[in-house]
Amino acid sequence: MKNETLSRLVQLHISVLIIAILIVVTPSESRASPSGIGFYSPSSPPAGIKSFEPLIAKWWDFRANTPAKYTSNWPICLKADVVVGNRSVVFLGDPAAAPMGGANKNAMQQACQMSGSQLLYLSVYEGECSQGENGGQSIPQLLNCAQDSNKVIKLMKVTVDGVDVSPNIVRESTSQPYVYSIRCPDNVFAIKPPCCGLAMDESYELFFKPLPIGDHVITAEVIRFPLQNQPVEHDLVKWDIKVVP
Repeated sequence: MKNETLSRLVQLHISVLIIAILIVVTPSESRASPSGIGFYSPSSPPAGIKSFEPLIAKWWDFRANTPAKYTSNWPICLKADVVVGNRSVVFLGDPAAAPMGGANKNAMQQACQMSGSQLLYLSVYEGECSQGENGGQSIPQLLNCAQDSNKVIKLMKVTVDGVDVSPNIVRESTSQPYVYSIRCPDNVFAIKPPCCGLAMDESYELFFKPLPIGDHVITAEVIRFPLQNQPVEHDLVKWDIKVVP
């Protein structure tokens, strides 16, 4: 009995020692709770921004004028800081430029920093058609064109800090044409400027309310079956977002 009691005491001390070691060597994280994540809707935009449509136009300006060297090889943080209305907004890279298993390996290790006073706009997937690219089509034709390009999406998923927030994705079509301007001579789409005139868009988007201070992980995944027997498009992106005061 004494030997059994002694053995149990030894095992207890070893267990306590192991737990203490794990507490010491395990790094602490400042990851915020997913419960602090919120989203704006087109019917309830943030103060200073009347609708989402200016965001769509500015996002395409960022996307189309990205240098060609980022076509398949993003920097560690591909983002843009813009002003929409009177608010500072952060755009992230386009998931459609991050095919799973492709050359764009940095798409799975994005590490970006932003201020807690900034708003985050994530374009999950966009369909755009312009007069310059589509032979001077009418505005209704451009809208139909933009919407048609999204009809073959089979999966669209976004997680924030491990929580699926896909039900919050907004699907929105522009009500008025915007000017789609490609100015960068060496752009990701290899389109020779000047281009492209009036455009219409159908957007799948998430417009975040101010993110809590701390570290967040955002992932986006899209599976799209293109027409005309083209390969299946499977896009996957992961962002580590540090929000600072």
